[in-house]
Amino acid sequence: MIRAAIVGLGGWGRRLVASVQEDGQPRGSEIYFTHAAVRSPARAQPYANRQRLQLASYEACLADPNVDAVVLATPHSLHPGQVCAAAGAGKHVFVEKPLALTLAEAQSAIAACAAAGRVLALGHNRRFLPAFRALRDLLRAGELGTILHAEALFAGAFGLAYTPDAWRAGDADAPAGGLTAMGIHSLDALIDGLGPVEEVTAQSMRRAVAIPMDDTTSAMLRFRSGPSGHVATLMATAWTWQLRVFGVRGYAVMPDETSLQIVERSGVSRHVAFPVLDTERAELEAFARAVRGDEAYPVPLDEVAHGVAVLEATIASIRSGGVRMTVQARAPSCRETRCADRQTA
Repeated sequence: MIRAAIVGLGGWGRRLVASVQEDGQPRGSEIYFTHAAVRSPARAQPYANRQRLQLASYEACLADPNVDAVVLATPHSLHPGQVCAAAGAGKHVFVEKPLALTLAEAQSAIAACAAAGRVLALGHNRRFLPAFRALRDLLRAGELGTILHAEALFAGAFGLAYTPDAWRAGDADAPAGGLTAMGIHSLDALIDGLGPVEEVTAQSMRRAVAIPMDDTTSAMLRFRSGPSGHVATLMATAWTWQLRVFGVRGYAVMPDETSLQIVERSGVSRHVAFPVLDTERAELEAFARAVRGDEAYPVPLDEVAHGVAVLEATIASIRSGGVRMTVQARAPSCRETRCADRQTA
């Protein structure tokens, strides 16, 4: 079983820990947490005691031979440096999305893990949803014919709960409203389904939240394979995550995380329901299998880097007042170089 240190015990860090253990006992998982590194030890101590986590500095966790891997649930701007430090210490790394805020930083982090022979895994948990996997398989099988357009929406009331001092609300870590925390899932899903993005035109504004943070962000995409796309991220409304893909033979819709509707051009429609899945547990267990060398982590690092490049172009478009931006060339394909196959324990 892989022994991990959680770095950051905010709401999401605790959710990751709770997905694989209860009161410090592994719940039949392939990975469990033994250590935690936090900014406020006194505040985290009660939870650490309950989950039997040894509180230590990040540096101490990296130096501890009893820690096999680190799981980073920290502010986005810290990810590249923390990943590189972990790789230098010989630790495998699971990091929450996004890997970085610029393509150059993402490539640096990827290169550091590759040079150290360590696994680098990204927390794009929605790739593990059975409904999304079915949609992706449908697209790859060509069941919708030539794809014309795709849309993704991630919405919630998160922005209404943020305080001005929350790192998720600051421009350093959230330069495009909810795009870095929420919309990046939508971008990743479309990249996984339709391939690389060539151009982005975006806008972002504050409509309802009290703090100086954008709550309404949208981007028009042009994919290399030809289709157009649209990604919207809303931070002050009811929660939803939706995908729609339109092709010449019909369209497919994920109205939520557990269902898929396919409508043929003839009007024939079918609806498939899927079970609820603990995606945090699924991604951490996939990470553990990758660390052991059983299988590659199912989120290719070239797609991770490309997602950061699209994010960077989107931020640039917003800051320029909606100018169309060309997405920087993505990193060399891990599927071609077999990088993932070389990431062994």
